[in-house]
Amino acid sequence: MASLHAFTNSSTPLVTMQVPADHKHSNNINVNHDHKWTFLVANKIRFAEKQTYCIRLTKPKQQSLSLWLEKIVTGGQCSNLFVEQLTLDEISFERLKQLCIDYKVALVNLMPNSLQKDNVVKGPW
Repeated sequence: MASLHAFTNSSTPLVTMQVPADHKHSNNINVNHDHKWTFLVANKIRFAEKQTYCIRLTKPKQQSLSLWLEKIVTGGQCSNLFVEQLTLDEISFERLKQLCIDYKVALVNLMPNSLQKDNVVKGPW
């Protein structure tokens, strides 16, 4: 039986998106949220402008991140969960992934693009 230390810390996210998006493509992400919240958990990425039913939370330390994300999802009020540079061990990631499926939450890993000056996520959501 493998120990927990044998698992890596680089799980594959459900969706990965570079922000800001390449200007050759559409910058709009339209998501139907049915009066549920879109959460952005990040340190450097912010919403371009105030949006209805959107909230930005400062990303916690790595040891607390999994628990925070699970609480957001299981609260039942989240429709979309955007996380800046999401890295979890395999067990935590699989648990979060299953919770997102069960609670119908879209999970997106945002990877800041250091080649572009502003790290801004644009809506409308």
